Amino acid sequence: MRKTLCLAAILACLAWLGAEALLSPAEYNALHEMLQAAELSPDALCFEKDWDLSTKYKLDWQLRQLQDPWKGIDDMQALRETCQLDGPEALPVLLRHLGGIAFNLDGGRFSSLYPASKSLYTQQLSTQVKKPEDIFAWLESAYDYLETELEPAFAAFSPEEKKMLLSFWHWQFIESEEIDKYNAFYEEQGLPKYSDLDEKRVRELIGKLDRQALLSTGIQFLAISDALLERAQTLQFRNKKILTRNTRHGLMAIGTNGDDVYGGQAFQNLCFLLDPVGNDLYETGLGSSVDRAFCLQLDLAGDDVYRSNMPAAMFNSSFGLVCTYDLAGNDLYRTNDFSFSAFMGINLHQDLDGDDIYQSGLFSQGAAMCGIALLVDGAGNDSYQASVSAQGFGSTYGAGVLLDKEGADSYSLGGKYYHEPLMPLDFITLGQGMGLGLRPDLAGGLGLLYDGAGNDRYLGGVYAQGSGYWYATGALIDEAGNDVYSAVYYPQGSGIHLACGFLLDAEGDDAYQSRHGPGQGAGHDWALGVLIDGAGNDSYSIEGGNGLGLTNSVGLFVDKSGNDRYERFNPQNYGGANFTRSTGGIGLFLDAGGTDSYPDSLKANNSIWQSGTYGVGRDAEINQVAKTTVEELAETAALPDSTDSIETIFAAASEWEVGSAVQRVRTARKILLSRAEEAIPYVLENKLNTTSGLEYRALEALAADSEEFISELYKVIDLPDSLAAKNALALISGVGDSLLVEPIERLMRQKKYESTCISVLSGVHTDRSVELLRDYIFHPSERFRYIAARSLKQIKHPSARAALELMRGDCSFLVQSLLRSLTEVQQP
Repeated sequence: MRKTLCLAAILACLAWLGAEALLSPAEYNALHEMLQAAELSPDALCFEKDWDLSTKYKLDWQLRQLQDPWKGIDDMQALRETCQLDGPEALPVLLRHLGGIAFNLDGGRFSSLYPASKSLYTQQLSTQVKKPEDIFAWLESAYDYLETELEPAFAAFSPEEKKMLLSFWHWQFIESEEIDKYNAFYEEQGLPKYSDLDEKRVRELIGKLDRQALLSTGIQFLAISDALLERAQTLQFRNKKILTRNTRHGLMAIGTNGDDVYGGQAFQNLCFLLDPVGNDLYETGLGSSVDRAFCLQLDLAGDDVYRSNMPAAMFNSSFGLVCTYDLAGNDLYRTNDFSFSAFMGINLHQDLDGDDIYQSGLFSQGAAMCGIALLVDGAGNDSYQASVSAQGFGSTYGAGVLLDKEGADSYSLGGKYYHEPLMPLDFITLGQGMGLGLRPDLAGGLGLLYDGAGNDRYLGGVYAQGSGYWYATGALIDEAGNDVYSAVYYPQGSGIHLACGFLLDAEGDDAYQSRHGPGQGAGHDWALGVLIDGAGNDSYSIEGGNGLGLTNSVGLFVDKSGNDRYERFNPQNYGGANFTRSTGGIGLFLDAGGTDSYPDSLKANNSIWQSGTYGVGRDAEINQVAKTTVEELAETAALPDSTDSIETIFAAASEWEVGSAVQRVRTARKILLSRAEEAIPYVLENKLNTTSGLEYRALEALAADSEEFISELYKVIDLPDSLAAKNALALISGVGDSLLVEPIERLMRQKKYESTCISVLSGVHTDRSVELLRDYIFHPSERFRYIAARSLKQIKHPSARAALELMRGDCSFLVQSLLRSLTEVQQP
């Protein structure tokens, strides 16, 4: 039965069609053949890996991947496609999908809830909200309804038990350096000391969360928030002072069109805040708590600053729901621990545009336990900085997601807590797509970092960039861009201790580096690690990885195409597995296209190898090397029109002939030649005295194919414009016209343009050129002697070598270096 199921999964994977599929049918077939080479079938990867039966709250979704890696690839494809969605219902679909994963629910059951709710609330708002002040009454009524919907989610917890759960949550993720800080925080918040908790009782309480009620109410709250945002954008805000209203749900406020400040005691209990425009300062809590279930914030425009030095004070959902929006502006988010986070709640933040900076502490920037935390950033070149357990981090019943749609972004983790004793001089980071269970008692959730486009930089330490630990899944998905990944230990598609880790990069010239493994598609201890890289010329460096199955695990590495460089010589790299517990693991390495380089002569292009028990590597030409993005841009770049002005054509011909401009430049130069009657007078009058290297290249291209242009250049040599004359000499020399010797000899007698004359003789391969240069081989000027030697080296005439030999005793390093290189080249 098991074989039937696993083979069915293979067939399902083969059914994926189109460029969006993570692996093609041909690539699946290649992996199948590699397993056959080791006398294994595809279902060999589906061996039993769920070995700790005492761990609570395992996710069905995670176990599916762990037990059947083929289905894991399906799951990542489905998650990826959900993250790619755009439009007004993209976020509700993603929320539903994440809720299904983290809460062990069928997310499809809620498919009609958001559109129906949104339609209802939109209709209500159109009739009940005519001016900004009307929002207060409408939203208070909406909160009243939501309160009844949310109540079942936490009905099983007494006030005392809620505080116990909060104490447990915080303590699981703080580092030892912060114990004093959190002891004081607990006393201030009235939380019981962690040492006084009955941990078994707290763990049992976690199972009493009504996850269905939480997800259902969260979807409805998102519908309310989106409907109100749309309505708010149609209103006129003329108030000169901040409008407020106290309700039993908390304070509601509407700001002005100026630069507002929200802070102090007056704004400590916010449940709603709308700011229409302005560069605003937020120093108040934007979150939920045991005393305040809802918080909705809308900032429509402005370069804003959000800052708080208190843990769990800003962008945090605890026992409630939070939706926050910042539509535009270059914003600064400077928050403490437990921000952009959720525990027993749902936290959704959207920043739609602007170059933003996020600076946070631990358990932040898309971190969740018993809830969903989703940080979405739209356009802009953004910077994310946090210490640990951040940037897509999911623990028990949690889905923590950081989703950045586009921009050249920087993700940095670490810099604060050392990972002792394993790596006492390096930082523990646990993020950038990290799923973490609380070993051995509680399974973990999903941590996801998704980046849509841009040249991005990922800096992590120990555990980073698509890592899972203890019945959890961590994933990093990057769709496009030339990206850099740097980490220290357990990185880049690494599953550790019954967990799954995925790193999926669709395209770009990427660099993956980690000082230690296992990683880059590696599993350790009944685990699964996967790295799949699509198009691009990539480089990989790690100590133990690239398809490594350690301690009864599965490691899968696939590079689909590109001329790649594998840097580290390690016996476990490139398809390896070891034998332990009286059985084996499986490591598969597949490079499916391109001319690649390996540090080990046993691993080479177009070959297959085996290593360990059971490790298989293969380099094959399954996929033709795809055109790079730059090459595709070159083919689609706007070409100059043959009827454009000569000035326009010459400007295009003078662009840098690289990357996306190659075809454009070459086309422009062909047009110049075809319109030589217009082009030659234009360049003689306007461009021959150029100091631009790019314009000179355009002149060279014209000279190479136009005898008429060369003829006109001879007339320029004796003109007063010295720069034009020198350029003319060089251009004629470039085509090797022997008639150039006569004017050069005349100029030399006049001691005119002497350096240029010595240099351009290199293009005239005659005995007379050599004779003229002989006069300079003993010249007192090192400059002249070196230029003469350089020209003699380039002249293809037998007498040139004899003249060079006369310079063997020259004291100039430049000359001696030139002569030695000549000897090295010419000696057998």
